[in-house]
Order: sequence, then C-alpha cells, then structure tokens
Amino acid sequence: MKRVVWIFILLLLPFASAEVENYNNVSSLTLQVDISSHIQKTKGIAQEISAELEFYPKEYSHQTILSEKFLSDPQAETGITENGVKYTWNRDSSQYDFSVSSKIFVENNLIKIYDKISYPTAIPEEIQVYTSETEIIDITPEIDALAEELIGGEDDLYKIVFILANWTQNNIEYNLSTLNVQASQKSSWVLENREGVCDEMTNLFISLARSRGIPARFVSGMVYTNLQNDFGAHGWAEVYIDGQWMPVDVTYGTFGWIDPSHIKFKDEFGSNEASVSYEWIGNGLEINVGEVDFQTTIAHVGGAAEEYISLELEALKYSVGPGSYVPIQITVSNPNSFYVPVQLYLTKAPNVIGKNTKSVLLEPKEEKNVFWVIQVPEDVDPLYLYTTSIEVQTMFGGSAETSFDYASIYETESLEDAEEIISSLTVDEDKPYLDDVSLDCSLDKEQYYSEENAVLICSLEGELSDVDVCFEEACLAAEEKVKWTIALEDYQSQRLLVRAERNDEARYAYFDLHIIEIPNLRVEDISFKEIDFYENEEIDFTLVTDSAIKDLLLTVENVGIFSLSSLEGQRTISTKVSGKAFAEGEIIFHMTYTDALGTSYDMEQREKIIVRNVPWYYEFWLSFLSLFKK
Repeated sequence: MKRVVWIFILLLLPFASAEVENYNNVSSLTLQVDISSHIQKTKGIAQEISAELEFYPKEYSHQTILSEKFLSDPQAETGITENGVKYTWNRDSSQYDFSVSSKIFVENNLIKIYDKISYPTAIPEEIQVYTSETEIIDITPEIDALAEELIGGEDDLYKIVFILANWTQNNIEYNLSTLNVQASQKSSWVLENREGVCDEMTNLFISLARSRGIPARFVSGMVYTNLQNDFGAHGWAEVYIDGQWMPVDVTYGTFGWIDPSHIKFKDEFGSNEASVSYEWIGNGLEINVGEVDFQTTIAHVGGAAEEYISLELEALKYSVGPGSYVPIQITVSNPNSFYVPVQLYLTKAPNVIGKNTKSVLLEPKEEKNVFWVIQVPEDVDPLYLYTTSIEVQTMFGGSAETSFDYASIYETESLEDAEEIISSLTVDEDKPYLDDVSLDCSLDKEQYYSEENAVLICSLEGELSDVDVCFEEACLAAEEKVKWTIALEDYQSQRLLVRAERNDEARYAYFDLHIIEIPNLRVEDISFKEIDFYENEEIDFTLVTDSAIKDLLLTVENVGIFSLSSLEGQRTISTKVSGKAFAEGEIIFHMTYTDALGTSYDMEQREKIIVRNVPWYYEFWLSFLSLFKK
C-alpha cells in the first residue's frame, strides 16, 4: 500500500474594506456549499483507492447542516471518520470523482461573556495542549516578551485576548507576497517582518496567546470577501474562554464574534494540516490528484442582526480654517449585561489621520470614548462656507453622523491643537503600573507530577519599601528574594502570577506550572484473537491514552507503521492483515510518542493470538529462527 497526503493551502484573502457590501449586520445566511475533486489514474491497475476529505462544512454551535450529500463516480463506499468523510473504491477506473454538497444555516456568532474571567485561570486538562507551540506556531523569546509587554498588569482574560488580537491587526501588514505554496511562514518570521497573509497573522496571534498560557487553535473554512464579491478559503482563530471557544479573526477585525459568511470547516492544533489524504493499492499504479474546487452561493439572507451598542459622534471643533486638524469624539455605550467587542469605521470624512478603523472592547454596561483626528482641505474659495459630513459605523450596522464648517474666515487649528484637546479628554483605562520595581519569578523545576511540591522563587529589585508580594492570597513583605512552597495536589497545569503591589500600583510576573499525567498509551479492543494462517482479514484495534500525546509512531510487527500527529482520548485503527503475520502467536505493538510537555516514551505491548493451520514447514522455520533470538 502506498499512502500520500495532499495538503490544501488556503488561498487567503485580501482584507475587505468597509465601503463595500458585507454580511456583518445580517443575522444569518443560508448557503449552498459544493466541494469536488477527482483522482486520475495514469498507469497500472487499481485494487483499492480511497480519499479522506476533511475540508468541508460540519455542524457547530452557530452552524447547522440542513442537508448533506456525499457523491462519487464510480460509486464509492463512504463513511464518516474522526476527521471527515472517506471515499473508498474497490474497482479499477480511469478516474474517480468525489464531492460533498451541503446546505447550511450560519448565524451571526457573538460569544456572550457576562462576567470577568480572571487571568490566569485553570485550564481543563484536555484543553492544555492548545497552549503548546508547533513548528509554525512557534513561541520565541521575542514573542513571549511582546505578549508580556502588551498585557502589562491586565488580569481580565477577555481584555487580554482583545489586546493581543488588536495589536496583531494593527501592526502586521496584510501582504499576499508572503503566500508560500509550500508552507506558511513561522510566527517569529511574521513578527520580525511585520507582514503576512491571514493564516500567518492568525498564527502569530495564536503564538502570542499561547505564550501567555491562553489556549488558542486554528480554524479553517470559507468566508465572503467583498473585494472579489465571492467566497474563498480563509483562516481565523478560536480562543478558549469561559468554557467555550470564542472566534477571533485578526484579518477582519472581529475579536469575539464572526459574521455569518464565515463557514467553519475544521479546527486544528496547528495550521497547514492535511485537508485531503489518499491511499491506494494496486499493480504498477500511478495517479494524479486533482485540485479541490469550491463553489459557494447564498440561498437566503436573514434579517438585520442586533446592533448591540449605541453611538454618539461629535466634532470637537465646529468652525475651523483651511487645512485645520479637527478632533472627533465617538462615545460608544454597551447597554448589555455581557462584553461587546466592536470595530468602528469612519465611512465619511475628509483626510483621516491614521487608519479609519478602531477596535474597542466594552465591558457590560460600559461606556468608552474613541478619538480620531481629521484634516480639512487647504485649498478653499474665500467666498464660500463649506460644510463637511462625518459618519461612523460599527460592524454590527449601527451608525452616527455629524457635520462641521470650515472656511477661510475661521482660525486654522494645528495637529498639536487637536492632540491637546484629545489628551485633555482621554481617561487612562490601564491600571497604574509599578514601574520602579522589577519582579522575576520561576519554579525550581520545569515540570511536576501532582503529588509533588513546587518551590516558587521571586527576585525583586528597585524601591521595595511598602511593597507587598503576593501569590494568590499569600502575601509577603518585599525582599530581594522571596519564596513559597506550593502543594500541587489541588492544581492543574496553568499559568500563574505573582503580583507586587504598593497602594494602587501593581506589576505582575507570570510563571508556568506544568503538571503531567503519564499517558499510559495502550491498545484495547482488538477485533479478533483468532485467524487462519492463509486468511486475510480486517483487524480493528483502539489506541487509548490517559492524556494528550503527539508524534505517535506505531509499529505493528509484520503489518505496518502508522503515525498520528496527535491523539487525545482514543482512536480506532483499521487495517488488513494476513494470518501469516502472526504465525508466532503474538501481535506486537511498538509505540513511540511524546506527551504534551515533550517527555518521550518508548513502549511495547504484546497480545496473544491463535493462528490456525500453520504449515509444518513454517513452524520449523520459526523454530529455527528462534535459536538466534536473544
């Protein structure tokens, strides 16, 4: 058997501007999604060919499958697998066509978080793998330092996610020239070069989140782009918060929600994982794999989505001279009992200083002010009075509008004047930062088992008078070095913090606590324990692990090698075997893998099996070979 994996590289989309139609303010979309491809035989005879398709719409909390058809020509056996749908042909043909036709209903998906989620927070064991780095989603000292700098002393998990996403969108240039047909650039490359396509921007955001111990995963699917007025492949992120996965699209600026044109196909630990894989058995067989074709049409558009927030817009100067810089104030209010992330657009205005978009996260019942500076034209007719309109819109469809006058008879306002006005009205929303003390904390070991004790050591420098250093509720007077002994039986693997406080000032140091459970990988539920020597039969067995593992290499002696990039819980494997392979009366499984923290394991499991009708000469041969085995 020969197996190949074809990875579908997302043809990632340019960011859609606010001036063109989108589906942000639509409550739902009903869509028809058709995905098709083919396998072309160029040589030889096929006995069995299979294609496993992972990249197609599936059911999620905001996405309902109304109808679904799995089509093939010639007719294939189809079955749902852990990752997607598998088409299997047991006949020879010059071409094998396969497709998925789905009608889906997608809702405008705002995740509602009602209460502050303190950071850091305990992470369920099965979610902890999403805080680890990958080859592409790497975590370098530069990424870690940037995330720490951006977060500062913030302890609200939603706000931290918002800060990291907002920084990524505002500081990484969307640039299609970085698209690489072989693989995405690493997060570290994107940070260094400050450019990338949507999967690369998303990977960097995930790296920033994971570096702070925040679980995040990659999502791939389709989305509407109003630059092309069509749907195309797209990648975004999901962050684990309050027991649910919250969407974050740093390309489109939706941090905590996505519009109904986002069609989710799959979520992944990393990006660039296989979307279609192929297997075949045959004589002298050579095949060509066709491209995957995607066709998406809108069958029905739902009504208007909820606007969620209210807007007030005011020009802080109403009469200015030619070339003036005018400060604009937008008051954004959240009347709801849950957080609302919102992106604002200046859709009507003269020359805007800086970007015409700003993102804001509003706590329940919170009101915030957002400021822009715009510049009016310098070239004016001295006989005329000009009136200019300003309009701001939200991604949810809300808007506000105002106007002001400019003419040569009025005094010209400088940029410094405008910035001074804004400065006088700006409220410091960040916590006061304790900047005359340095704080660095670490544990005495990199990883622990739950029955151990950990020693937490913190080093401080600077003005330490009146400073308390606290881990959870245990506070000590600041010294150059302080320590705590932590009994770990009540802890999980998580990021924890130590805070240094003086009056209302604070700074934080973060450290990672790694508690691992031994995976104890094993084989269970072998489908048969008896086989004839001359018989070929399908065998099923289940791999079971007590904690997440990765890079699994499983060798079944005299049968074959199987590899899995990751495994959580259990997974059933099926393969064809001959009785001859087990003539010695044993099935031998050899397994190598690493756990979520990188500890390597190498183990072997032997299971008895009865093999009937073993020829006398084969038994003699096995007996002869046994003389040379140690």
